[in-house]
Amino acid sequence: MASNGAPQIENLYHVIYTTSHLSSLEDVNDQVEKVRIGGTYTNLGAAKGAAHRTLFDAGYQKEWFVEYDTQQDQFVAHGIKRRAGLAVYAKAKDGTVFRVGIATTPNVHAFRDDEDHKIHKPLYHVVQTSVLYSEDDTGESRETNVEGSFLKYEDAREFASKVLLNEENGLTKDSFAKYEEAGPNETDCGYGENVLVHAVGQNGENILVMVLRGQELESVRLAEASLRIRSFN
Repeated sequence: MASNGAPQIENLYHVIYTTSHLSSLEDVNDQVEKVRIGGTYTNLGAAKGAAHRTLFDAGYQKEWFVEYDTQQDQFVAHGIKRRAGLAVYAKAKDGTVFRVGIATTPNVHAFRDDEDHKIHKPLYHVVQTSVLYSEDDTGESRETNVEGSFLKYEDAREFASKVLLNEENGLTKDSFAKYEEAGPNETDCGYGENVLVHAVGQNGENILVMVLRGQELESVRLAEASLRIRSFN
């Protein structure tokens, strides 16, 4: 029970919206993927509803896609990888892939929602993407999760700098085949916008750790304008 008498909110449900146009090269830096957090909710049903509206709210129309899947049997039939939490999978005629999914995290900072079950305060999310080259050398096999959410960028950045490490368990920077991080005055480490940490596991797995500010759907719609022109014309 929260201090104001309202029930404690146990989990947060984040709508993760990614667009990707992956090359056949194995250099993770050459593979263009844009990750956004389109909203954070306290109710799974509300998050699912938002996830299924995301592409339309971003200005797309269903008939523009050569593939548009929203059901698990469709994901399986089309051989779509990483189906956990996936709500929408769509593909444009130029090969651009759109994925909208839901990631669940514990509400460790006791964020409160509004009547629409959405957290409307600006949040900064620590997001980790693992590129599983051991499963698919094209880089298409990727897993993206939210590791934590914060009200302040500085707090999110500090958490991001440590999210891959656990000295108590012997996991240090030296545990990785490669470990790179942004400097104190840098906003990325050279592996994409907002990517603060890039690490390579001993098995070849590439890991990208980002700090992303949650985006309202209107800003997503405006940001997608150029992509709509490129992908559907």
